[in-house]
Amino acid sequence: MGGWAVLVAALAVGDETAGEWGVAVTVLVATGAAFAVLFVAARTPARKARAKTIRTSHRGSSEVDSPVRSGLLTFAIAGPLALAASVLLALAVRALIIGAGGAEADGNVAVLATVPIAWPILSFALLMMSHRGTQFAWVLGVAAVSAPFLLLQGGTV
Repeated sequence: MGGWAVLVAALAVGDETAGEWGVAVTVLVATGAAFAVLFVAARTPARKARAKTIRTSHRGSSEVDSPVRSGLLTFAIAGPLALAASVLLALAVRALIIGAGGAEADGNVAVLATVPIAWPILSFALLMMSHRGTQFAWVLGVAAVSAPFLLLQGGTV
């Protein structure tokens, strides 16, 4: 509860000192801090107990993923890769709006509205999936569906 109070206070101070620009910078700093904390958390194993070594006839103990590597891979898929796919999706929405005769300003606002909605939804969905192949397929699928709209637009992105 105290963290939320500090965040609200920082937003109020940012708004009072620099208006919308202060709010934007405050949110940027808070997002950067959250990104750094999540990166550190992804590097530490979830459990303190020692995991049993998985051995099968076709997989040796040296090929088992460590918890740290698995956490970093999950972080990379649900974080930066999902963000990249969400940005591509938002740019495709912009291309569709401009292609349908909409104003360029409307397309730009659509990008600003699409990314904050698409990224958390995609990240949440990716975190609920248990297989890496499925996670990669979703991220690459969103990017693949979005890419043609970027290539077919007549204006600048």
